[in-house]
Amino acid sequence: MRALYVVKQGAVLRRSGELLVIERDGEALARVPLLRLQLVLLFGNVHVTTPTLTALLERGIELALLTADGEYRGRLVGPEAGSAERRIPQLEAAREEALALELARRFVRGKLRNQGVLLMRYHDHHPVIPRVIDAIRDALVRAARAGGHGGLRAAEGYGSGAYFTALATLCPPAFAFSGRQRRPQPDPVNALLSFGYTLLTQRVISALRAVGLDPQVGFLHQMRPGRPSLALDLIEEFRPAVDALVLDLIRSGALLPEHFAPPHPERGIRLTPDGLREFLAAWERWWDQPLPVAETQRPARDHLFQQARRLARILRAPAEPYLTVPVEA
Repeated sequence: MRALYVVKQGAVLRRSGELLVIERDGEALARVPLLRLQLVLLFGNVHVTTPTLTALLERGIELALLTADGEYRGRLVGPEAGSAERRIPQLEAAREEALALELARRFVRGKLRNQGVLLMRYHDHHPVIPRVIDAIRDALVRAARAGGHGGLRAAEGYGSGAYFTALATLCPPAFAFSGRQRRPQPDPVNALLSFGYTLLTQRVISALRAVGLDPQVGFLHQMRPGRPSLALDLIEEFRPAVDALVLDLIRSGALLPEHFAPPHPERGIRLTPDGLREFLAAWERWWDQPLPVAETQRPARDHLFQQARRLARILRAPAEPYLTVPVEA
């Protein structure tokens, strides 16, 4: 199942039989079988006809609404997948301190381990990188020993802080990066990371809904109104794959400084329309790539759904451990 990204300002989405048709000024730009879709992301001013919206929601195809430059605004979903019986074990697990801590520990371990895997690709590029890899190993030990969420978050923060220091040494001079900053995003690298994490979160929300879990009831991230805490938990082990994609795009020259608009005083740096299209094309190519994990060759998106299914099984039978996957773009 795929996601569809509609970035054409003034586009119209309408249903034609079992096809979703994207039009602008009366001209059909694309036709996509509804059967292949799970998520549609709308950027900026895109009109969806009411019959089309009904058809999408009836088929369980969700719509995520973003601004023209990729800032998340909201989501439209049909009837909830699954049943209350599936969500009760999730709620009980969130209240069971030992189980919640162990799941949180697994999410942090997956993230730190995959950060180390990414840096190993560039082991000889800068003298700081081997030291950072050692720091990440130390963070993994700290995470294993943490007796509560506070210690676990401290271990994650220590490892990730060192990791982004190493990441900065890998960025070309035209893409100066001094570390992770979110709002406003001060540079193109932070803008790309934030945008990639936003897209990843939208996919994970769809995967969690598909297996009957509540995206807002998490174990590592605290629950807050409107916050998809479980989705944020699940993306942790996949964040380094976004980082790797960003590095590849800026180091290869696929994205250039001119692909970014001048900084906005409130929103910071954002991609231009051409830069947005370039990034989304690369993003979809990555999701289609076979990813070798445990002697299997499946597209990356399949591994994400497998993790959502694995988590759903564990919440029904907590004796099974949650295993993270090594991911690398």
